[in-house]
Amino acid sequence: MRRSPRLIGTVALLILALVVAAVLAYQAWDAARSQRQTADGALHDYAKFANWELTQQAKNALLTQVVTSLMFQASQVNPDSLQQTVVSPAEVERVAREMVGWCGCLSGVRYFFRYDWHDGTFRTTETSLPDSDLAWARDTMAAYTRALAPLRDRRVLAFGSPDGRFGPIKDLAVILTNDSYAMLFGEREHQPVLVVFAVARSIRDGAPVEVYGYVTDPRPFLAPTFAGIRGTNGSANALLPESLIRGLSPDSILSISVTTLGGDEVYKSPGWAAPTYSAIDTIEPAFGRLIMRVSLRPEFAGDLVVGGLPQSRLPMLVALFVIAAGLLTVALIQLRRQQELARLRTDFVSGVTHELRTPLAQIRWFAELLHLGKLRTEDERTRSARIIDQEARRLTYLVENVLNFSGAEKGVQRVSPSLTDLDQEIRGALELFAPLARARRSTVVTRLEARTAVPLDRGAFRQILLNLLDNAVKYGPAGQTITVGSELAGNRARVWVEDEGPGIPHDDRQRVWEPYVRLNRRAETGTGGSGIGLSVVRELVTLHGGRARAEGAPGGGARFVIELPLTQEQEQQPPSELEPNDNVQLRVVP
Repeated sequence: MRRSPRLIGTVALLILALVVAAVLAYQAWDAARSQRQTADGALHDYAKFANWELTQQAKNALLTQVVTSLMFQASQVNPDSLQQTVVSPAEVERVAREMVGWCGCLSGVRYFFRYDWHDGTFRTTETSLPDSDLAWARDTMAAYTRALAPLRDRRVLAFGSPDGRFGPIKDLAVILTNDSYAMLFGEREHQPVLVVFAVARSIRDGAPVEVYGYVTDPRPFLAPTFAGIRGTNGSANALLPESLIRGLSPDSILSISVTTLGGDEVYKSPGWAAPTYSAIDTIEPAFGRLIMRVSLRPEFAGDLVVGGLPQSRLPMLVALFVIAAGLLTVALIQLRRQQELARLRTDFVSGVTHELRTPLAQIRWFAELLHLGKLRTEDERTRSARIIDQEARRLTYLVENVLNFSGAEKGVQRVSPSLTDLDQEIRGALELFAPLARARRSTVVTRLEARTAVPLDRGAFRQILLNLLDNAVKYGPAGQTITVGSELAGNRARVWVEDEGPGIPHDDRQRVWEPYVRLNRRAETGTGGSGIGLSVVRELVTLHGGRARAEGAPGGGARFVIELPLTQEQEQQPPSELEPNDNVQLRVVP
């Protein structure tokens, strides 16, 4: 079928609209994705900031613990009077517990020790320790001390306090720098172990003099520090600015995990969250190279981003695109149906023209013969008059069919039922149809058993029956027998017309009632038709409050059935005896 430029342009515009919708959907999705990436980047930056803050606070807090627990003992050492100024491991323990007892961080200490650098003796508060444990602590501490950078600044520092708690203020004979305090990790019996110590170095040459310290379980030593930083004891600064968290509890937003370089976990905050937004850092060797990891809890991530986390728009965009695609599909289907309707209307005009031209040509031909006196015998003149009458009737039937169809499409079709003898009306329609059937040498058999009056519009019913009979004659074989019957079926009167044609496939029995539909086109070659006859039948039957259907006839042909409602009084009465109504045959022969 030839495509019109207007149709091609319309389809192109619809496809272009779908493409534009797809582009807009993609841009919206890309903008949402970019916004989400920006938000994720900001959250990762917050995690990095919190991790940096955690590292700084951890180093300060741990250094404070170590210094507080060992500073006093190490500051008393004097290389010039070493025997009088050194203290025993027990004294190291006593002072340490006194100084940092507030934090509870010494609960896991295994022993305290003193290491004399000049003679290499290693003294502890625990005498029953395996030699391997002592050797590990000594070697670890000694290796770190040997690697200390040479002293550059040897200024004398003062120690003491005005209240005398730490003794009178006096100059120190040793130097204690920040790198003189250390905490180093190791592993004993598959468990992490921490050695904490302070190195007192001589002012004169910077050489180590004495080392005081203790060996402890790292978990109870570190837990108070990180719990305080996290905010559970309220003693530490928040890891994120107050303007960012806006009053939320830091411990509810952040999770902290601390592990050793060997992978041993020494601290994990309660409710550790999966590291969706996290940062990781490692602190200096003096702090055992602790690996610090901070994670933002995903459920609070939206509170840290202005406007909250952007939600995925993919489902909405997919739905919109599907709707747009659906609308395009519907539009294309409608265009296709419009094209099909245009084709059907063209076929209808062609069919109606053909249908009307045939009887008009016959009428004109035989009228001219009669007018010119070219028919010699009375039989020829009678036959010509009969043909003119036959074709005039057919022309009238065709025009009424078109008018009924036009009225139905405009919604102005009306019927005026009145109580009418159904069987008698069928006989009257058959008499009108007899000339039309004669051309196909058909035999019409009646089986009229209704024997009742039905509310009918006589003109509309006659058109219904003539359409069914014309359909049977047109699509059945020449010389066939057409059966017309009537009967009562409950609260309805039933009328049917059977032919001996090819029948109607089951799947097409509903479709044949639609306008312009014609089946079996190969069989219909040479058979005219407008395609509106059965549509007119259904419309007129519906206006009567009835229904129409197509069935298979017992003999293999088609059977068209219409059912018309009875009045309420008729439903309560037995079949009436209007008049004897024996079955008759109307035989039409050439």
